[in-house]
Amino acid sequence: MRAARKPVFLIALVCILAGVTVLVMSAVKVLDPFAGSRQHAAQEQLYKSWAGQRGAGHVPLLPAQGCQMTSQPRTGLVFAIIQIPALGKDWKFTVIEGTGLPQLATGPGHVPGTALPGAEGNVGIAAHDVTAGNPFLHLASLKPGDTVTITTEHCVVTYTVTRLPYRVLYTDVGVLRPAGTEHTLTMITCWPVYVLYFVPHRTIVSAIEVSSVSTS
Repeated sequence: MRAARKPVFLIALVCILAGVTVLVMSAVKVLDPFAGSRQHAAQEQLYKSWAGQRGAGHVPLLPAQGCQMTSQPRTGLVFAIIQIPALGKDWKFTVIEGTGLPQLATGPGHVPGTALPGAEGNVGIAAHDVTAGNPFLHLASLKPGDTVTITTEHCVVTYTVTRLPYRVLYTDVGVLRPAGTEHTLTMITCWPVYVLYFVPHRTIVSAIEVSSVSTS
């Protein structure tokens, strides 16, 4: 009997160890202990880039109307800072071009094909709820009237949330369509929170531009 129990014990032990390994890996992925340092480095690099271009006498070609970017950032380029005071006075992340896993590992990503901050159309910003510093973990807590500020090299654009957060299927790309000539912002994250694999729904927050100020 004891000989027969040994293989069962070993199988049970392997299963337990495998389960613990998965839990530990998931915890590391959620906590992401290096996310803060990655984000800090990204912000420092962005600010240095802006300062360097100004020091080199770079003169932006701003459009005749409004304050907007004049060229499309390449995929993987960090080009802006997003701040949402309602999520905390120190809540600040860089915005990178692209929403693939390599880009979202840095922080919020600009959805390719959507408008750029300050421009006519709908700006799409997506981010993880957990991992990568948990940028949009509390996105669903935003309320109408909350503000979102996106700062690019030459412009500070402020948006106001227009409605309560809502949820759609991951296939519903209609939320990114422009609303006529309005300047809008749509922020997207997965729901439910803490699901690390396939997530069928997205939390959506809609906002409209209320000011656009050139910093140049």
